[in-house]
Amino acid sequence: MAHLIGGENLHLEYPTKTVFDAVSLGIDQGDRIGIVGRNGDGKSTLMRLLAGRIDPDGGRVTVRSGTTVGMLDQADTLDPNQTVGHAVVGDVPDHVWASDAKVRDVISGLVSDVDWDTDISELSGGQRRRVALAGLLAQDWDVIFLDEPTNHLDVDGITWLAKHLNNRWSKNSGALAVVTHD
Repeated sequence: MAHLIGGENLHLEYPTKTVFDAVSLGIDQGDRIGIVGRNGDGKSTLMRLLAGRIDPDGGRVTVRSGTTVGMLDQADTLDPNQTVGHAVVGDVPDHVWASDAKVRDVISGLVSDVDWDTDISELSGGQRRRVALAGLLAQDWDVIFLDEPTNHLDVDGITWLAKHLNNRWSKNSGALAVVTHD
């Protein structure tokens, strides 16, 4: 299995707390990782470090050349002025995304009840979260970081997500790290 992401001797601290000190870890193709810990222990921070969203105070994060990394943050990062359709498939022409079975499955699994032409600003928090998750999963990534992806999903949505993630990559390819309470 190929090594995709590595964290070596990571150190991160805030004025009142050291979050990580001398942490080393790696993510390889085929890895499916659950990150567990108490609230405030740094689970989301670790994912943001490995995804390249923040820099460590010490140590380094390396990503294998050509590796694509996608992340669902806990924070709402959607542009409120775009439509649901644009948030999910971007500028990809309809005939292209509609011919992709994976994209159609993501749309039907997460946002089939949301009007495609609605502005993000008009959606509830739960709808926005599902649109953000759909936008991430509609794309191809070598590594996906999901920070509490089941927030705002009902039982059917959680079941769909688990099945999607189990079938997303062939065995020993892709990598997934997730923080969840489910």
